[in-house]
This record gives sequence, structure tokens and C-alpha cells, in this order.
Amino acid sequence: MAETEDQTSAHRGEITVTAIREDDSYAPKKATVAGKAPADILEIPQSVSVVTREQIEDRNFFTIGEALQQVTGITVMPFDGSNPDYRARGFVLDYAYDGVPSTFSSGVPEFDLVIYERLEVQRGPTGLFRGSGSPGGTINLIRKRGQDKVAVSGALSAGSWNNYRGEFDVGGPVDAAGRLRVRAVASLTDRDFFQAKSHARKMIAYGALDYDLTPSTTIGASISYQDNKANTPMNGQPAFSNQGFLNFPRSFQHLPDWNIFTEKTVEYAAEVQQRVGDWSIVVRALKRDIPRSWMDAFIQPGTGVDPATLTATYVNRRSEGENGKEALDAYATGPFTLFGRQHDLTIGYSFDKRTTAFLSRSQTVAGRFSIFDADVVPRPARAFTSGSETDLRQSGLHAQLRLRPLEPLTIVLGGRISDYTNRIRGIAPSPVTAFRVTSKERGQFTPSVGAVLHLAKNVTLYGSYADIFNPQTALRKDGTVLDPRVGQQYEVGLKGRFLDGRLNASAAVFRSKDKNRLLEDVTAPGFYVAAGEVKIEGFEFEATGSPIAGLDLTLGYTNVKTEYAVAPASQQGAVFDIFTPRHQFKAYARYEPEALGGAFAAIGLNAQSGVVGAGVAGVREQGAFAIANAQLGFRFNAHLRAFVIANNLFDKVYYVRVGSINTYNNYGEPRNVLLTLRASY
Repeated sequence: MAETEDQTSAHRGEITVTAIREDDSYAPKKATVAGKAPADILEIPQSVSVVTREQIEDRNFFTIGEALQQVTGITVMPFDGSNPDYRARGFVLDYAYDGVPSTFSSGVPEFDLVIYERLEVQRGPTGLFRGSGSPGGTINLIRKRGQDKVAVSGALSAGSWNNYRGEFDVGGPVDAAGRLRVRAVASLTDRDFFQAKSHARKMIAYGALDYDLTPSTTIGASISYQDNKANTPMNGQPAFSNQGFLNFPRSFQHLPDWNIFTEKTVEYAAEVQQRVGDWSIVVRALKRDIPRSWMDAFIQPGTGVDPATLTATYVNRRSEGENGKEALDAYATGPFTLFGRQHDLTIGYSFDKRTTAFLSRSQTVAGRFSIFDADVVPRPARAFTSGSETDLRQSGLHAQLRLRPLEPLTIVLGGRISDYTNRIRGIAPSPVTAFRVTSKERGQFTPSVGAVLHLAKNVTLYGSYADIFNPQTALRKDGTVLDPRVGQQYEVGLKGRFLDGRLNASAAVFRSKDKNRLLEDVTAPGFYVAAGEVKIEGFEFEATGSPIAGLDLTLGYTNVKTEYAVAPASQQGAVFDIFTPRHQFKAYARYEPEALGGAFAAIGLNAQSGVVGAGVAGVREQGAFAIANAQLGFRFNAHLRAFVIANNLFDKVYYVRVGSINTYNNYGEPRNVLLTLRASY
């Protein structure tokens, strides 16, 4: 009898890659973001959302931001035309790559989704496996691997504002036994934007291989390359000096046409997976280098546009250098038997190093110019005026234990002991200095506790406590560094899998605190005390799946309140996360009935309550709004389909971000269309 695909996976020890790759639908059953091995989503005692490859291709998600814009509880914050910030529960999200924890600061580029199999999001603290980080959560990106069977796919897209894109994906086994499996992926995007002068060209190439060295040992490697060049990238409009919006057409551009950002990203990744009985020992490593440069001019921070003369003071700058990342993640995971019941244990170690080294020409006042004639703003001089280098390292030992003392009950216990060091130094043309430690922690313990109770076979009730820490650099008056900020979250929720596994649903209530935030020491100006606190609380609901034949849907609602609990009098009780709306609703439904012989249609709706952002209440803010999207298409056969997507169907004028008076008042995209032809064999 021939082996089935499931039997083949079993022979390979159901390694992480195989288990996740086969779990591709609108109602996935497993995720790895809350652990190291794939776990049943019903038994993860935190809020988890998954965007699978099927969803990515159905909805034409090209970037991480496009996908996360549709995920429950996530707010996407534009940033200099590069990678946006993603926020959840009051904080910016961190990243992991195949479970390897790492992150960069705002605006550092990430790869497009073309190289990833799927995207997972855990909302809430994830300190168990990453140590220091954001209390908001983690985005886990699962890269594509060598394929068991020969497969070829590709897509061509063309849309509004000269938006053109092509991509292909080919892979399969090299030898007859299927021990060596390869994958090659590439894409090219060339596009303008609704804002005048803005243009981007991005090329991506990716290669991966996986090799079964022995029946129990698999090695893998990949290389990723991305070349991105952005001319006058969109960073929103300024505002008037009296705090009012310009209210100019969405296409208006106040920046010079010589603004340019160039970024190249190269990543090498490797891993070894060793199966020992039912246990797996995994070692993963990655190295990422991002040489970058930019030259631009923009309105001077703290100033806006004179409403009488329509002029503004511009500054220019220049910078070039490199962001670097090296990370290692090693762990062992598997079951064991105790008191006649099976339990699971994961133990591991991770190391993360992030570096930056940049030469800059500091912001220099270029003069006062009409915002309609910004191209005459002079370019910055070529000579750099400063240089700096940072070196951030953290490492830690972690363990997670999943105990099943009773048939319906799983108790999840975890902890991590972390070390953290951040150093900076000056490099020429700044005065050259030795590295100076700005923050250092040793033996920081990060606990997590959860319990999952099966109320029925496919319905669970869960509760969890999670912790995380964020080192600080500010000083007390005695010269010592403040203790780390400590984030803590309590969450209770219900999860269910219905209709023979075709529909997932979840609901959660959460409350968290971010403590030890710095407050100015009133007894010693220029120094601080770790006494501030913010509070976040809310609830959310999510449903994803295919409840009836031909219908795929995702549905999510989030209610989150953030406020300063302990702060200076001017902030006490005020909203903490000024960019996250109190209410968010996201829905998408795609229908492809057999009766229509290949025709399909979809509708999406994103709605949210108002936000003030960095504006002024009653003067410059964004009120509540809703945006509708639609899709029509036809499937010619099992291999070929074409569809057109209309975004912002009713051409709603709104701001996706309210910034300061000099920048980041970003309009949402006007109505636009994108035609795509997608094939797979």
C-alpha cells in the first residue's frame, strides 16, 4: 500500500515544518507562536490569530502590513514608507522567525510575505521565549520550505497608480526518495502611490533546501534577499501651525522629489532537527544584514505650515549604515509519562544580538520654502557630522511544561531566566569612544502560568498569567539605572472548534499593567524614579473558517482601554496609547458556490472608533469610520483564477494615522483596484 502524506509526516517525526505546512485553511488547528512545537490552538491559553497561505493568496496580501491590517486587535501605523509599526493592546509588537525571537526598532524593513508560508500573532506578553520585549505580543513568521511534491505557482498583478507586481514559487524533491527538497521564490514590485512623487521598486529572491540526512535527522538552510528603493516615500502630510489639518487633496506632496531611501536585506538561516523517539531536538540560527541609506528633507519637528503664507521651515539630513541581527534558538521538546498520564516538556536556550552602525549628517535647517515648491529645498552636504554604534545582546534559558493531571485539564507552566546588555559608542566623525553600557540585567526571571479546561471535546475554557520585562536607561539621582519596566497580563477566555473543524471561534477578556515606568524625580531635576504605571483592559472576539460549502470568513471585534494609572498630574487617567482605537471591527466573507461554475465574490469591512493620535482633541483628530472592500473573480479550472479587488470601495476620506504638525498625518488609500491572475500547478 502506498504511503499517505500523513504517514510520511509520521515517519519524519511530525516535525514542525510538516505539521504547520499541512494546516492551511481559514480554520487552522495548530500554531507555534506560543511554544516551540505546533500546539492545538484550543490548548493555547492566550489569544492567537493565524493568517495561512490560503488566506494570503485569496486576499492578495503582499506585505506583512496588509495581512496584519485584517487581524483582530491589530493597528497598523505607517512609518516613513518602510515597514510600519504594528500595535496590539497598547504596545508595538515584536517579531519571531520560525520561533527564533528577535526584533528591530521602528521603520526597519522586513521581507514581504512571498517568502513566508504563514503568519501567526500572539497578543499579550510573550516573555517566556524572548525575555525582554513588548507586552503587546509577537508576530511569528513561518518561512517556506522545500516541498515533498513538485509544485509551481505564480501571479501577475496590475492596479491603480501604476502598481505592477509579479511573483513565482517553484519547488519539489530533487532525488527519487524525496530526501532533498528545494524551493525557489522571487517577486518584483514596481509602483507609484496616491501621493504625488512617491515611487517604490522592490525585488525579492529566496531559496531554501531541506535534507533528510538520516531517517531521524533533517537539516535545512535558506537565503533571502530583498532590494528596496523608495523615492519620496509617503510619510503623510504636515499640519498648520495652529494645529489644524491642511485638508489638501490626498495626492498632495510637500516633500522634495530627491528624497530617497535605499535598503538591501540579506538573511541566512540554518537549522538541524534531530528526532529521538517522540522527542525533537532543534537548533536554528539566522543572520540578517541590512545596509541602508537615506537622504531627505522634511518640515522641522515642532513646527508646521504657516496658514497665511503656506510656507514652512525645512530641514535636511543624510545617513548611511547597517542594521545587523544574529540569533540562535536551541530547544528539546517531547512527551513524557508520569502517574500514568502523558505530559509535554520543552527546554531551551536562545541568544539574540542586534547591532546598528550609522554615519549621519544631523538635521540642518535648510530654510523656509513654499510647501508647493519643495523640490528647490537644497540637498544636505555630503560630509557626515556624527557616527554611532549600538550592540544589544540578550540570552536566556527557558522551559515550558504542559501537565495533564486530569483528562479534561491541561496546566501550562513556564519560566525564563534572561541576561540583557545594551552598549553604545561613538564612531568617527563623532569623537571615538569605547563601548558604554547603558543597560544591563542579569538573571531576570520571567514566569508564565496557564490552565486549559475542556468543557467539551472541542470547547475549552482557559486562564493565564504572563510576565515580561523591558530594561531602561534612565538614571536615579544616586547614578544607578532604573529597574526594568515589568509587564504583567491576566487573561481569561473561551475557544471552540465547530462544524467538524471548519470553524474556529474564541473570546477573551484581558487586563495588564506596565509598571516601573520612569517618572521625573521632583527632588532631583534630570533624574528619575521607577514609579509610573499604565493599565490596559479589554475584551475581544474572533471567528474564522468555512461554516458552509463555498463560504470562507473571518470576523473579529476588539474593545481595549488604555490609561495612565500612575503618572504626572497632566497625564493621570488619560489615554496611554493614543494611536489605538477603543473599538475595532474587522470582517471578511468570500463565497464561491459550485452553482456559479467558478465565479466567486468577497466583501470586507474594517471599522473603528475615533482616535486623537498626536493631534489635538476637537481640532485635529480622526473620527469613527468604516472602510469597505470588494472582490470579484472567476476560477477557470483547478489551476488558474483571475480576480479584481476594489479597496476603499466608497472612497472614504480618512486618516490612518494622526501625527504631529510637521509630519505623519497619513491619509488612508483612496479607492483603488488591483487585477490579479494567479496560477498553480
